[in-house]
Amino acid sequence: MTRRAARPRRGVPRVWILPAVALLVILVAISIGLLSQSVLVDLLSWWPVWLMLIGLALLARGRRWGRMRPSALIAILSVLSLGAFLTGHIRAWPIMPSASIGLNGPQAGSVVTGALSARISGPLEVGSGHSGFLYAVEPVRSGGDVGPPVAVEQLQGPNISVALEPSPDPGMYLFAGWALDLDEAPTWSLSLAGEIQADLTRVDLSSLQIDGAGSISLGSASANTVVTVSGTFDIALTPGTPARVVGDAIVPAGWTSSDDGFRSPTPGEGWVISVGEGSSLTISGG
Repeated sequence: MTRRAARPRRGVPRVWILPAVALLVILVAISIGLLSQSVLVDLLSWWPVWLMLIGLALLARGRRWGRMRPSALIAILSVLSLGAFLTGHIRAWPIMPSASIGLNGPQAGSVVTGALSARISGPLEVGSGHSGFLYAVEPVRSGGDVGPPVAVEQLQGPNISVALEPSPDPGMYLFAGWALDLDEAPTWSLSLAGEIQADLTRVDLSSLQIDGAGSISLGSASANTVVTVSGTFDIALTPGTPARVVGDAIVPAGWTSSDDGFRSPTPGEGWVISVGEGSSLTISGG
């Protein structure tokens, strides 16, 4: 009895299922909004890496090193490359095209007073003192419909006015929102809108307008400083900070009612928080 020689397997080796699934997961994450569409731009920019892996896969097909198949190692290397690529996109490595769309203002310490407006339809994270610039804006690098920031600046001596707006032509550079960092040296007048998470405890404010929803942390105020609230917000005040609420709000125990709202137990000039009609405000601290 004679045996027929085994025919070589054709088609895609099973080991390549793993990198195919990894790539599919990335594409699904883009389609459901977990990742920004800009991943596709970065993915195409890595074409030399993908071309090299395809070339190695073709050379290794059907070969063996003892009992080991080189194609298996290349498939594992492909998965690791996809992992490194995704890490680079999320962390905005400089080699990624999407890393260049952040926005930096003038150097920190260049102005005395600033008026800044940042109003978007997504998450707006605000902090201070980390970038070395008067202001810096980076996209929140997940899926959404907010374009990268563009700025309209008006500078008059030591004073600056900045309007941050989403790009009118973002292409595939759409993100969940922005992360805004402010220099702590100037006195700021801020107008913010979106899903706001802001730590302003170290920012000197002359006025603050907030629209949308979220939470705000405020430090001390050297004079009566107006905060205008429209939407649903939690405001955390530094303990012992004088504050007055004009309108309806949920306030901590120890605050007293007044003709137009509430007062904190600490006397003196401080925050004057004006609550718009139909808005909801919860105060803690103070």
